[in-house]
Amino acid sequence: MYKAKKTSPINNLESVQYIFCVEYENTVEREPRNQIEDLSIQMELMDPFYKVKREKPVNISLDVDEKGVFSYSDPFCKHCHSHKVTKHGYNTRDLINENGEHVIVKVQRYYCPVCGKYSQTEFNGEYENYCNFFNETKERFIKVREISWYPFRKLKELYQFFCGIEISHETVRKAQIVTNSLYYLNKEIQPSGFYGYDVQWEPLDDGFHYRHLLFDLVNNAPVAELLAPDEELKTTYDFINNSLKPIDRKAIVTDLKPGYDSVMQKLGFKHQHCTYHLRLAVNERIRKHLKEKDLEFRVNELKENETISKSKLDEKVETKIEELKSEINIYKQLIFELFNQQTYNKALNYVNMLKQELNNFPEILKNFLEKDFFPEYKKYLWFLKKEYKGKLTRTDNDSEMYFHATLPKSEKKRFRTEQGIFNQIFNRKNGWMKKIKSQLTK
Repeated sequence: MYKAKKTSPINNLESVQYIFCVEYENTVEREPRNQIEDLSIQMELMDPFYKVKREKPVNISLDVDEKGVFSYSDPFCKHCHSHKVTKHGYNTRDLINENGEHVIVKVQRYYCPVCGKYSQTEFNGEYENYCNFFNETKERFIKVREISWYPFRKLKELYQFFCGIEISHETVRKAQIVTNSLYYLNKEIQPSGFYGYDVQWEPLDDGFHYRHLLFDLVNNAPVAELLAPDEELKTTYDFINNSLKPIDRKAIVTDLKPGYDSVMQKLGFKHQHCTYHLRLAVNERIRKHLKEKDLEFRVNELKENETISKSKLDEKVETKIEELKSEINIYKQLIFELFNQQTYNKALNYVNMLKQELNNFPEILKNFLEKDFFPEYKKYLWFLKKEYKGKLTRTDNDSEMYFHATLPKSEKKRFRTEQGIFNQIFNRKNGWMKKIKSQLTK
């Protein structure tokens, strides 16, 4: 049974004559077998003729005939793109449109004598192959995941409640698969030359994987991301080298991992060491030093008074530790005041002052300055240079903030596979980019 002038679930029709209803005979029309075989032999003899036009149409439109069968306006083979195909009956597809309504459509089936394969009409741009959900429905899943951390089963319930569409959580999961790669390169921005680089670990079923990030500090956007099984220096070098042209490399800020300095120099960057990680490293040294001093004070007190009670011993040691900690903190603040200087020259003068006062510093800080900091202090000060000021940051916090926005630590254990976690990162990255663009337009 067919009726005229009824809304079709397919939007890119060239001409509409008849629209079908759900009452149909589930049959497939086929040409006689011997006719197809005879035609194939003739077509194969004319193969050179068919090589003239074997391109997939850029703009694909559809027609529907008097039987309600959808076909291409310009038929072609999806396998070899030959346009010399013959009609070979039709198949049926059960589709769900944007309103959640089930409709059954007939799609033309084709035989290609050039490659000998069969294909059928596809609704490119509206329904994907082997999927009966409207593409816009699936895009809504992606948009929701860009701004929220709803689990798949929760999204399924939301769609059933608001749209009346019953979708399995597996369909929702598959809708999130927007990339099959584990590498992303942002082609929407012009690299500024100033970047942050960081690595985040991800616990998956087959062990730890590492998310490498190259972040543009001026554009406030990711340049490239990679999910790799290791964080070796060679991986770092290859990742950055493949993501940036040499002309786009000016300066980069990283944490204090050994080996980064040589890698960044080889890549042609001015390498800014992260001052936040420097503070963490100094605090860790102080913590260990105070722990050693605590033991030393206890041993000395017990040597002087073997009968001292534990509470009295703890009180005396704690007092000494607090005095030592206060002194160390005062001088530690003097060191980190260096990074609050307004110009590069003022910072250099401040370093000279620290060198002059070096003998007055507590032992732990004196050793740190003398052996570790002074030999390479300029690597912590590039952000103050005139050509880098306002573009290069003194910490890698921008990368850390992006990590937290796209994959918080609390969400890491939800994902089991590389594809699953990278697609989630990809979706949240799209949400981040949209948010940044909206802020720039205000």
